[in-house]
Amino acid sequence: MNLFQSNYVNVNDVNLHYVTKGEGELMLFLHGFPYFWYNWHHQLEEFSKDYRVVAVDMRGYNLSDKPEDVSAYKMPILMEDVRQLIEAFGEKTCTLVAHDWGGAIAWTFAYTYSNYVKRLIMFDAPHPYTFRRELSENPAQRQASSYMGKFQQPDSHDYFLANDCEKLKQLLIAPGLEKGYLTNEDAEKYMKAWQQPKALKSMLHYYRAAGFYPFEESVKKPLNLPHTMFESPTLILWGNADSAFENSNLDGIEEYVRDVTIHRFDGVGHAPQHEKPKEVNRLIREFLTKTS
Repeated sequence: MNLFQSNYVNVNDVNLHYVTKGEGELMLFLHGFPYFWYNWHHQLEEFSKDYRVVAVDMRGYNLSDKPEDVSAYKMPILMEDVRQLIEAFGEKTCTLVAHDWGGAIAWTFAYTYSNYVKRLIMFDAPHPYTFRRELSENPAQRQASSYMGKFQQPDSHDYFLANDCEKLKQLLIAPGLEKGYLTNEDAEKYMKAWQQPKALKSMLHYYRAAGFYPFEESVKKPLNLPHTMFESPTLILWGNADSAFENSNLDGIEEYVRDVTIHRFDGVGHAPQHEKPKEVNRLIREFLTKTS
């Protein structure tokens, strides 16, 4: 694999680390918890053939700045990071690719700054409207999301750092090594990212700032998104065996996304880009060709 260029960019009063490769239209990748830019390495290698790919360490992660205040991880600030990132690379629009927490930010960004998003490619990140519905009406989704209460606790980072990040290794690394979609080298990279000073504390600030739990209170808060319909072409790649999100989150999404293509991966968990990279890349390639 050819090396990616590693650098930093100052946006929204923080220095964010990113890697990049290729030339052409901007393709911006946003990771989720507990990942970092490397989550996308299969896609970066493939799509750098045709695009300028950029994968950022989100604020609080790996080599990016880690503001200490929980309020620095509120959604308007996270969206402004993305807006300024796009402009920092000299662009007015991009193909936005996102997963998990990066997906939550990307959905909200798309409905707030839709003119910046030429195409949207989403991995296992429920739509804000349907997720709110499922938390309100579906006991199975409330149960699947109950971990958020633990994550929001002030000392939750100590829980994840204990015993050489044993809980995170059980969550991410052990299944990947067992099924063969992660290597020992991959595992070492994740361990190094998690053990960066203050990283886990700031990574969990996303949950603390969001305040999803208890759900009875959060679902009553208005979303306050400026639009209810997203117009740009959207591809959703979804693992049907994702323990964090009920598949019913996809029901009725056409009410909010006008041009949407959904591909479900049976037996695949939370990160199809890890588990099925070749199939994922093929589906993205088809989507890009169709919408170019």
